[in-house]
Amino acid sequence: MVRRFLSRHALLLVTLMLAVLLVVLGTLQHKWIAEVSMVQRHRMQFTLFSAGAGFAEDFDREMTRAWTHFLPDRREGDVGPESLVERMDRWRVEAPHPRLVRDIVRVRLNPEGGLDAEVLRPGARAFVPVSHPGDLEPVRRRFLAHTPGRRHSPVLGEIPALMIPSFSMHSPPGRGHGPGEILILRLDESVIAGEILPALSRRYFGDDQEREYSVTVVAAEDPGRVIFQSDPGVSPAALRSGGDASLPMFSLQPAEPPRRHGPPGFGRPLAIHRQAADGAWRLVLVRRHGTLEHAITHFRYKNLAISGGILLLLAAAMGMVMVSTQRVRKLARQQMELVAGVTHELNTPITAIRSAGQNLADGVVADPAQVKRYGKVIETEGQRLSRMVGQMLELAGLQTGQATYTLRPTEVGAALDGALADCRWLLDERQARVETDVDPALPAVLGDAGALRRALRNLVENAAKYGGRTPWIGVRARAAGPEVAVTVEDHGPGIRREDLPHLFEPFYRGREVKTGGIPGSGLGLSVVRRIAEAHRGRVSVEAGGAGQGAAFTLHLPIAPEPTA
Repeated sequence: MVRRFLSRHALLLVTLMLAVLLVVLGTLQHKWIAEVSMVQRHRMQFTLFSAGAGFAEDFDREMTRAWTHFLPDRREGDVGPESLVERMDRWRVEAPHPRLVRDIVRVRLNPEGGLDAEVLRPGARAFVPVSHPGDLEPVRRRFLAHTPGRRHSPVLGEIPALMIPSFSMHSPPGRGHGPGEILILRLDESVIAGEILPALSRRYFGDDQEREYSVTVVAAEDPGRVIFQSDPGVSPAALRSGGDASLPMFSLQPAEPPRRHGPPGFGRPLAIHRQAADGAWRLVLVRRHGTLEHAITHFRYKNLAISGGILLLLAAAMGMVMVSTQRVRKLARQQMELVAGVTHELNTPITAIRSAGQNLADGVVADPAQVKRYGKVIETEGQRLSRMVGQMLELAGLQTGQATYTLRPTEVGAALDGALADCRWLLDERQARVETDVDPALPAVLGDAGALRRALRNLVENAAKYGGRTPWIGVRARAAGPEVAVTVEDHGPGIRREDLPHLFEPFYRGREVKTGGIPGSGLGLSVVRRIAEAHRGRVSVEAGGAGQGAAFTLHLPIAPEPTA
């Protein structure tokens, strides 16, 4: 008793420790997933900002190439139309995008605050006046906003255009083409939007099918003005908010490209060097399928689901181990009870056989009538031993799958008569009264005659043993639809409600049966159920409670009619 108490509490303690371990493991996994999600966020941000920085720098490098190509050498001094035409011709031959430079315009601010503009005509090798320079209005505003001594960006993103810095806005007297004069290198926006930006988009973000981010280039001061967009489905609100990443572009780079760094929050802030503080345009990157935060959240939830599934699997495994342990303990206890019960069951007939045999051998019994009676005792007890061993062997064969039955049309009446004949010695010993009611027109069932006889014999033996002091046993057989129902009923003390779910378990015996001293091993009903299932049938029980008896019914399928 003390050992069982300690064993039960040890199992409870182990279960509690495993549960605490699962909670600790779940907490550690949650923290680890949070850290992994943060690292994943930084990695994705770094990758995104690095690709965006490369995109912006390569574009600025193209703009810088055009600007430096037309930038005159200081030793040349003033640059006239002849020199500019030569540079234009060389640009058409050497440049990766020859049509990028649309034309060159010379402008000056007149006394009335307007612009006087002249466009270079390569064929005439001279500047020709422009009557309505409406698209040069940003140049006029730049003139008016110019502050002497302050360095201004040569980029005009509104046109778009580049200002040649060798022609300053306020040239000293005697230099250039007069005070307030400047050269404008006008760029072809259709070439930028149709050739340069799509090529950069494919280089850094992949083709349309594999591209994860939508690439959009907008004006820095007016995000509503879209210069290029790889995916027209991006909402204006996303462009105004800056999307998942927003980087400045369209500014001139120094000769040596700067070193790139990661996104803000990843060690050091993003440091993409520009000649101006901000570019004239901005590169806006928007994730095509949800935001970057949505991707990180999805990544985290997926990891949580995987780790949670693993924890649930561990918990289920632990639960199965605990249940299996309990079942093993229960089975061990039942087996011990079986050994005790079988030992008791075997001891009684063995003692009777030995006593009768010894008396016969010693010559104590000489009267022929007494010899016959002793022989009958030996035969009856031998039958009891044979049935007990047979039950155990049949249950072992059913559980291991080694028991095989030959199913053929079988008469239920004949199997029932054989079962009653096998139990005659027990019925006579218990002085049982048996009433049978078998339909003479009962159809044959599909089954094994020997197995059905053993199943019915077990039901009759149970009714004789548990039917009271002088038991009454009722046996009925009727056809019910596609099956034949054979019922064995008694008027015994009945079956407790809590015992009903366990009646057909091997080695199970009810509490009142154990305390009542009724012999048995708890194998009979288990054998009956397994035989019924092997015949594609079933066994059911009806119990009205204490003192109202019980009725066990064996349901067997009717054999099909033979075909002609």
